[in-house]
Amino acid sequence: MNNKYFTIQQAAEGIWGAISVPGSGSLGNAAIIDIGDLTVVVDTTNLPHSGALLRQTAEQLTNKPIKYVINTHFHGDHVNGNQEFMESDFISTVWTRDLLSEMGKVNIDLMQQNIQKLINSLHQVRSQEKNPHMLTEIGYDLSVQRALYDAIPSLRRVIPTITFDDKLVIKGAKRTVEVLSYGGGHSLSDAVIYVPEERTLIAGDLITNKTIPVMPHGNPYAWIRILRRIQRDLKVDTVIPGHGDVSTPDKILDVIRFLEKTIAYVSEAATSGKPESYWLNEGVLNGYEDWHLAQYFRWNFRWLFNTMLVQNNR
Repeated sequence: MNNKYFTIQQAAEGIWGAISVPGSGSLGNAAIIDIGDLTVVVDTTNLPHSGALLRQTAEQLTNKPIKYVINTHFHGDHVNGNQEFMESDFISTVWTRDLLSEMGKVNIDLMQQNIQKLINSLHQVRSQEKNPHMLTEIGYDLSVQRALYDAIPSLRRVIPTITFDDKLVIKGAKRTVEVLSYGGGHSLSDAVIYVPEERTLIAGDLITNKTIPVMPHGNPYAWIRILRRIQRDLKVDTVIPGHGDVSTPDKILDVIRFLEKTIAYVSEAATSGKPESYWLNEGVLNGYEDWHLAQYFRWNFRWLFNTMLVQNNR
């Protein structure tokens, strides 16, 4: 059931992660849950093509209809495959639904212009880069963005019709799905999915495995609070992260430490008197050079650095 877009990793009985193949275009992970009498899919990847394969894979694995699709947040790499699940009911937080609705129909020209700008920027960064790992990661990213650029003319926005604020429970014949939101950390509104019988957490982008967490659009301070609440409130044996392989709950602490170290590092930079360019030339935060999506540390730094400068000058 593996394909060029994702590999299937079993997280627990009746639960599988569809783990994105680097550079394939799918970018975000998804998950499939057999709750006994029906199937729940969490997130739908970055492309309609990979979303279609996800639907086919879920139907083959469970041999049951896909009743619900849950979107953990509004970012394209987790919702762009929605259109391939039109016979299912879509679930999200109220705010995620509103964000997707406000985006309106896909503006093909504008979206392609923005993706082309990103591609040009990645080419520029690659031309100045010498680190082999960074070059590999930038190459993967360029492949992803080209695949998305080509898919944009066929992309259609799908808005969730079932919404919740804090908690929604789906009871199946074998398993229960708890859809939970503690606010926004990675994005303006994030949801996680917890299956208590299997002690399995499907985390969206709140948790990644050896992958740089992307901060812009979010709140790193709230993100840390959310992860600590997950540690406190949920008994977790297995995590399906938003990016990276199925893992153990120690990845929650890995993300907390990354966020805390990044905040401290950027805070020092913002009060140093040295320009942004000086710090960008320092590269990726020490200890995280071998993580996936390493090129996005620059985006994180630039966004947080300028945010802190504004706050310091008030």
